[in-house]
Amino acid sequence: MTSTASAKPYRPKSALSASHTLLWFVAGIAGMFLIVSAVFAVKLGLEGQLPFGKRSTPTPVTQPVAAAADKPESSAKPPIASNPSGTSNNGEFVSGTENILPPEVAHLAKTTIAPGEPATPDPAPAPPVNAPAPATPVTASEPASPGPAASEAITTTLHAWAAAWESKDVTAYLKHYAPDFQPASGLGRIEWAEQRRQRLSRPGEITIGIADLDIAVKGDRATVRFSQSYRSPTQKLGETKTIELTLRDGAWLIVQERIGG
Repeated sequence: MTSTASAKPYRPKSALSASHTLLWFVAGIAGMFLIVSAVFAVKLGLEGQLPFGKRSTPTPVTQPVAAAADKPESSAKPPIASNPSGTSNNGEFVSGTENILPPEVAHLAKTTIAPGEPATPDPAPAPPVNAPAPATPVTASEPASPGPAASEAITTTLHAWAAAWESKDVTAYLKHYAPDFQPASGLGRIEWAEQRRQRLSRPGEITIGIADLDIAVKGDRATVRFSQSYRSPTQKLGETKTIELTLRDGAWLIVQERIGG
């Protein structure tokens, strides 16, 4: 009876409050975040992506020497001490230093020059023999431009032709026409020449003027367009004339003559 009376009464544990539940939930999330962060930090550190990670040291790449690759190791010669000037202490050239000289002076190592002796320059390369000159392209569609001599000769010929016509010198006038001249009137060469003789024998002075000569030369042929004026006691004309000429025996002769272009 006494033991029963001294026993402590049983008290059931009270349920967690809302604030305690929230604190435990937040603590669980924070713990999981720390664990995941630690795992990722260790992984990135092992891959060398963090400052404290383990980085692999790059291995320097060395280029093999071409001479050593072709010969066995037993026949390899010891390296020659670098000497930028390629000479010994007493000023003489040291054999074996050609490969360390710049390309523009490496050829000097083949000839030993005594002190005080002037260097002989390399002979200049001989020019090529019978080298053909580069051809200048010529466009076939472009007409040949009249040279100064041809243009001047044609101008002189036409002024002499007009002067012979104006002075009624039939012989000099007909000499400016080629034997195969083709009259525009449809007459033959002989009939046309006789017709010109009759017209130039008529009385009365005439005046012939030519101007604005447009000359186009192509080989031994030429085309001239110009303005012609004709004045007689009974007639006064002004017209554009075109004359075709050909070069024969150094003289320009008329082969065709027409009014207009």
